[in-house]
Amino acid sequence: MDDATAPSPAEQVRLDLDTLRLRMDPDQFRVLGTLLNGALTSLSGPAREGRVDLSDEDEVLLTREVKNELLTILAIMATGKMDHHIVDLGNGATTVMDAGAANDPDAVQRARDRVERHRAEQEHTESVLRGIEEASQD
Repeated sequence: MDDATAPSPAEQVRLDLDTLRLRMDPDQFRVLGTLLNGALTSLSGPAREGRVDLSDEDEVLLTREVKNELLTILAIMATGKMDHHIVDLGNGATTVMDAGAANDPDAVQRARDRVERHRAEQEHTESVLRGIEEASQD
């Protein structure tokens, strides 16, 4: 398909959403819409405006499938392409990769390593902060 006939990113997102509307549970689709609206608000304004607070009932509907579909839609919006793969990096971490990277074991491992380094840094920081808090209470 040449550039003149290729669908725009907005058209691609619309097509994906139309397909999801038919395929997904209506309540899960509503939650997806809420999250997508929050993401778009966050991208277009101050960070606090994009915060999404889901009710307990909606939290139950926030399945891995809903999260993956949100990642897919955001990837289409960011790149204008629909050939993304959702890659499970382990320990609850997920990312979106293009087809080439998703099929490259080394690229996937590098992503897993980055996530693991970040997680280790967070754990270290939390440990230091807990130590400071405990020391200040003595």
